Order: sequence, then C-alpha cells, then structure tokens
Amino acid sequence: MNKVDTITLHVGHIVEVEVTQTIERVIQIARQARATGRTKVAAVRQIYPMIANYPREAIWYAIIHGVNLSSRGAVTYYYNMRRESRCK
Repeated sequence: MNKVDTITLHVGHIVEVEVTQTIERVIQIARQARATGRTKVAAVRQIYPMIANYPREAIWYAIIHGVNLSSRGAVTYYYNMRRESRCK
C-alpha cells in the first residue's frame, strides 16, 4: 500500500504526494549515488528516466528526499531534466 506524504513548495504551498514503491526505490538510488560521490545533477539524471511519467509533484518529492535539494532546487532540476529528455 502506498503512503501519502506532503512537500512544501517555496511559495508556502503544501502538496500531497502519493509515495509509491518506485518513488521510495529511486530515493534510495539517488541517496546511494550521492553517497558514492556522484553530483546532484548526476543523481537526478540517473533517477529521472525511472519516474519521468509520474506527476511532477512526485518527481519533486523524489528529488528533494533523494538528492537533498530544496523545493526550489527540485523544481529547477525537474524542468532541466524534462527539457533535456525532450532534446534527445
């Protein structure tokens, strides 16, 4: 069963996010990547393809908790990854 958690965006808006097993898995993958010395952007590049079809709030959640970014940083990385994946 999936759990529901919240994230607070930089504008003070609180968003509920359904945290699936996939989201939990990519958070762990991102944390492992960071622990082994990979950059934040490299960690996001690694997990983004696994969750690209999820709602943006779920992707932000994974980036915030997996890569340890602020909500502003997560939003920025999300839009950069989205743009990068469309250019391929």
